[in-house]
Amino acid sequence: MRNSLLRPFLVLEFLVAIDAVFTLWSEVGGQYHLDLMFWPWKLAIGTGASLLVVMITAELARHGGEFTKQARLYSSVLIAVALLAALVTFYYHVNEPADPDDDSGGDAPAQMTHTGYSNICSGVISTAISLIPNRSSRSRDTSCRP
Repeated sequence: MRNSLLRPFLVLEFLVAIDAVFTLWSEVGGQYHLDLMFWPWKLAIGTGASLLVVMITAELARHGGEFTKQARLYSSVLIAVALLAALVTFYYHVNEPADPDDDSGGDAPAQMTHTGYSNICSGVISTAISLIPNRSSRSRDTSCRP
């Protein structure tokens, strides 16, 4: 490739790499954690990773596709930057602020009570007894025995 076209393509690759780095970072690490992160971390890691991708490409183009010692060094530094991004994201995950909508202690198990059942039974029984013609000899027992 001619040297005059290489530089504009590397600039274009840098711009695409910035988008790719931040898209990957938000998908893998979570957009919420990326939003919480202090902006110099995002600037340094995102720009550094994009620049390293371009440096690897330039090194490969300069030596005809041969993976040189310099390209291996750039690749190693890119892996280190990715690990740094993972550590910073994990730090912000562990130290994220508490959710204000969260109740004090998670979900409480449901508890069964029989008071509702006995109230329904006594109400049904008293209604049924009131429908029976009034006989004074009958005792009106409204207790409910299941």
